This record gives sequence, C-alpha cells and structure tokens, in this order.
Amino acid sequence: MVNRQVTRMEADGSFTVLADRWHNQRLNRPNDVVGKSDGSLYFTNPGRERLDPAAVEMACNSVHRIRPDGMGDLVIPHVDYPNGLAFSPDERLLYVANTRPGQYIMVYDVHADGTVSDGRHFAEMPSPDATNGVPDGMKVDIEGRVYCTGPGGCWVFAPSGALIGFIRLPEYPANCAWGGPDNQTMFFTANTSIYSLRMQTPGTRIPRA
Repeated sequence: MVNRQVTRMEADGSFTVLADRWHNQRLNRPNDVVGKSDGSLYFTNPGRERLDPAAVEMACNSVHRIRPDGMGDLVIPHVDYPNGLAFSPDERLLYVANTRPGQYIMVYDVHADGTVSDGRHFAEMPSPDATNGVPDGMKVDIEGRVYCTGPGGCWVFAPSGALIGFIRLPEYPANCAWGGPDNQTMFFTANTSIYSLRMQTPGTRIPRA
C-alpha cells in the first residue's frame, strides 16, 4: 500500500493504524492480509524494490503477523516478492503467492503459537512475461482447493498442488474473494470491473475471533 501501513476502517469511517513498523523500521508496501481464528492477522510486506532507495528501511521483503494484543511478529523473512496469502480450512497451512522473480506459490506449516516453518514450493504459475497477470490474490474453498489469480485468469489447484484448471474472465483478475449469503460466490477484481461466478463448493469464511 502507498501509505506503507496496515489499517482498520472503523464504523465511523476513521482509520486505525495496526502496523507501520517492524523494530522501528518502516514497512515496505504491505499488500494482502488474512485473518486467523485466534484473532491474529497475517500480511505480506513486499515492494522494497519499488521504493526510493533512500526510503528503504527493511533489509528484505517479508510476511508478518499482528497478534490479538496488537503486538507484531516477523513470521517469514527474505521472501522474493510475497503477494496474496491464505490459510487452509484447518489453518494448519499458510499459502503465500510470490509475484517475482519467478511465479509460484509457497506453503508453510502453521504452529499453535502462530509461527510457521518448513516452507516449500506448492505450485508453479509460469508466464513468459507479466503482461497477462502475475500470482496475486488467493483464496481457499472448504475442500482445501487453492484459487490464485495469475497469468491468464484464476488458477485452481488441488490440496496436493496439482493444477485442476483455469477460470477465464473477460479481463485478467488481480484479486478474489468469497461472498454471497452462502459464501459460494467468488468475486474477482480486474482493471475496470468486478466479476462474480457461482461456484460448486463454498469458500472458507472469514474467521471471527
């Protein structure tokens, strides 16, 4: 984000800053956020390459956690360019989309204390260039399938990491979200429009602590 913060919009329209620094170093460009059922928030912190070198304070791109008490943790340091992220239905896995260099999804084991370990490649999302999209927004359905916007549309992966297929849209999507009264409609944001698609399987719901 341009303001280099993670904020919460309150009911009255005002904003509360949840995170803007790590160890007194200003964040890079916080991008995506996902909630966990314990009340914590995880967010990606990419983009140091896109900042004025004089404004860079952190030594790497990273993934962070905001605990329910408001304290912050560095969960995954030294990520190439983390973008979208999502939990598996049981919250035992954390998926992180990497935009560049290379286009792929990583998966990490999530522990009871909120830390993660054993990062490994979950899936590749190759493209000869970035003109038709890059790994970006990501969501998971209740059966554990992973949906990630990327080159040519939204890629759908089985829990094993095997590619199931693509969702093609009139424009290349950048992000996606579950919605509707039964959480079985997926919404896609693109350059000029928002699209919706009725799905056969509901998505995981946003947890409420």
